[in-house]
Amino acid sequence: MENALFNYTEDTDGIEPDDIEDIDTDIILTIQFFNISFLSIAFILGITGNGLLIWIAGFKMKKTVTVLWFLNLAIADFVFDIIFPIRITKLIMDEHWPFGQTMCKLVITIQLLNMSVSTSFLMIISIDRCMSVMCPVWSKNNRSPRLALTISVSIWLICFILTSPYIAFLKIDQDSESGLSYCMPIYDDKDINIDIMRHRAMIIVRFVFMFLVPFPIILICYSLMVVRLRRNKSLSRSNRPLKVIITIVLCFFCLWFPYHMWNLLEVLNVEIDPTTYEVIYSLVNCIGFFNSCVNPIVYVFVGRDFKKSLFRSIPFLLENTFKEKDDSNTDPRINQSMIETVMES
Repeated sequence: MENALFNYTEDTDGIEPDDIEDIDTDIILTIQFFNISFLSIAFILGITGNGLLIWIAGFKMKKTVTVLWFLNLAIADFVFDIIFPIRITKLIMDEHWPFGQTMCKLVITIQLLNMSVSTSFLMIISIDRCMSVMCPVWSKNNRSPRLALTISVSIWLICFILTSPYIAFLKIDQDSESGLSYCMPIYDDKDINIDIMRHRAMIIVRFVFMFLVPFPIILICYSLMVVRLRRNKSLSRSNRPLKVIITIVLCFFCLWFPYHMWNLLEVLNVEIDPTTYEVIYSLVNCIGFFNSCVNPIVYVFVGRDFKKSLFRSIPFLLENTFKEKDDSNTDPRINQSMIETVMES
């Protein structure tokens, strides 16, 4: 059986049109309906939740270090959510890309930039939180919104540089028979071997920088925090914000891990029939895309009883999620520099 993975480019919405012909029409329609429905729900939740979060953290709250971290996460997710209508339109048009080459480069780059930025900020938040627990005095003296802003700008620039090669490789490929256009990365349009080699290299680089490097760092940070919190009960009073951050991290990696693993199958040259490939591909992408709307839900409901949360306004809960204690009233020996997740009832 033909290897469907070789006929696929990881930034399109499935295998190429020639292979789709081998899939049963009912299955294609079911997958299409599932993708459109899932992306529509994610779009509504993401735009609403992240938009509200940006409004509160960006315009209603003091720009503390923690607020800046989560504000950048919300901005990355909000921009990512904006492209969902374009992806939905493409699904309705059977993968045809009518938006031109500029939008082809922009949309896919935004998708990959969001993944990179989200991972980087989760790693920075973990390091920052770990330093606050392990070295509270140093952290209190050195953490500042100005430094956080500098780090935030640097993260965006570095992530853009890492994803910028896609701007050069993403092109419009026109089917000579149907005349339809498709948006996909073409690494070399003359030598298929070079194209495959570069394609696999991009997958490996993305996996290393978006998963293999940050995950151990985050794991080590939280392991150190857990050990320190168990040894020093006085630090347990700041343990509740840890629930929000740990939940966000777990959600991110649980939602995106299948996506990265699925792309690595291509590097391993695993043969999969078109039907199985299209089903699993749609599933891992929808799961990954849902990450862009899950953070506001975590901010609201993690750390307090769900039923009680329903009686609080969402803006109130989000604002108290990121509220930091007044440093002037805290003992520098105790880790009180981070935010309170939610105010007690």
